[in-house]
Amino acid sequence: MISREARCGGARYESGLDNSPMYDDVPFDKNTERMMLADVGLMGLYIADSETLATIATEIGRTVEAKELINRASRYRNTLATLWDEKTGMFLNKDLVTGKLSPRISPTNFYPMMAKAATPQQADRMVREHLLNPAEFGGEFVLPSIARNDPAYRDQDYWRVWGPINYLVYLGLRNYNQSEARRLLADRSLNLFLKEWKQNGHVHENYNATLGVGDDIKNSDRFYHWGALLGFITYMQQTDPVSAKP
Repeated sequence: MISREARCGGARYESGLDNSPMYDDVPFDKNTERMMLADVGLMGLYIADSETLATIATEIGRTVEAKELINRASRYRNTLATLWDEKTGMFLNKDLVTGKLSPRISPTNFYPMMAKAATPQQADRMVREHLLNPAEFGGEFVLPSIARNDPAYRDQDYWRVWGPINYLVYLGLRNYNQSEARRLLADRSLNLFLKEWKQNGHVHENYNATLGVGDDIKNSDRFYHWGALLGFITYMQQTDPVSAKP
């Protein structure tokens, strides 16, 4: 029999973020085998996925499915909007048992921009107060997968820079009038990529958010496909017209 602890761990890993510190102390429902958490990152991804699938469905003439997907995106976007915390200036995960918002933030807290759930004013606060804040996600080597001022950040064996996270946050920025933030994220992502590439010819699975290297640990694959997303962001920035918007 699989233990409760193992099932809870499995629920965390299904998030795609493995044992993220954001999920520490989150209640686990043994009946549904789900974490009792309203996760703004997963909701943002779901909304963006639904809209993309709706576009595909429309193109191939599946109008019924397209309508359903659009309705799903709208319904969850409205729910996601309720997780905005005005005091923090960020969308926050919510404990579904206590009703409390979690103060821990990671780059996935920016995913509501990918879902277009943030107002322009909210997006501006998220960028100014958090994304570009060197105490949290700003700095030379971005984006750490947990805020720099979180106690878990010190574990640079895992809570490092991952190419897919930078890429998804960049996609969210493209939905708003954030040309400077897009440029900075693209430039810093490329610089991080080139640092290791020029020194060792490696495209790492992840990178140290303090040192800007990948070879400092053994469990970061030296040639991993998604590391190239750090450079692909710059390609998008330079070739896609949306990046030239003021």
